[in-house]
Parts: sequence; structure tokens; C-alpha cells
Amino acid sequence: MRIRPEVFDDRAAVYAITHAAFSGIDPMVEPEEVGLLQRLFDCDQYDNRFSIVALDDTTVIGHVIATWGEVNGEPLLGLGPLAVAPEYQHQGVGSILMQEIHDRAEQESISGIVLLGAPGYYRRFGYEAAQGRGILPTRTSWGEHFMVRVFDDNRLPRGNYRYAKPFGV
Repeated sequence: MRIRPEVFDDRAAVYAITHAAFSGIDPMVEPEEVGLLQRLFDCDQYDNRFSIVALDDTTVIGHVIATWGEVNGEPLLGLGPLAVAPEYQHQGVGSILMQEIHDRAEQESISGIVLLGAPGYYRRFGYEAAQGRGILPTRTSWGEHFMVRVFDDNRLPRGNYRYAKPFGV
């Protein structure tokens, strides 16, 4: 497996993987994550340093993206979606993608990354409830599902988080 930054030519494969990973019971219905990705790639908050693919030889098998959001005007990355082709799930691909995006964030001296996800899955990557760190979700109903991975607590902004515009929240 190889890991590298996503390039424009990867996008058809990224959309297909995201569709397969999030399609649920009806594969004929386009998951909202596919449209979200299309809008994220085209928005001002997209930063190609934080869009990463995993490859099996030359085939894209996974993707993760983080885009810029903000806390009271201070930039802070928001992660998601993370998708792995169903036939490669439960083989560590998602974990490797998460480690890579964390490594890149630390190399760029980013204070942290927030996400909205399953605590049982994301805690293993060092995520914790964002509210406990003073970062408030756009919707209070997100509760413990709104999480943060802290890289530099001294520089981590506190206040209300706002995702990149395509998230619509």
C-alpha cells in the first residue's frame, strides 16, 4: 500500500469509493458524502495538503480529507469524510490514512483537527469530546460525536466551531 496526496485525476476513484463506503442499503441512491466531497474540492477551504489517498499498486482504495473551518475567526481543520473501499475495510487502511493526516497536521504546526463521528472508532486515534477542550459544536445535538484531536493545546482556539461552507452548518 502507498499513501500520497490526492490529485485531480484521483477524483473519479475517490467518488466511487465514497459511494461504495456510504451507500448503505440502497446502492442506487447517491450518498450525501459524494456531493459533499465534490463541493469540498471546489471550495476556498480546500487545502490539497490534507486530501490523501491510499493505493493498492495504482488503484485508489481509500481517501481522507480535512478542510479549513474556524473557531471565532481562527483556522482549525475539520476532518471528513474518510472512506475506504468495502473490500479493503478492516485491514488498517483507514488507520493508516488517519495517521498520515495527523502527521501532516503536526508537520504544518496545526493545533488540532475536529470531526463529527463515532466516538468508539475515533478515540483510538486520540480524539476526545471537543466541548471538553472548549470547542463548541454548531449543533448541540452532536454532543460527544463532535470530537477534537489536539496537537498543540496552547494554540488550540476555543469557542464556536464552523465547518467549511460546503458542510452547510
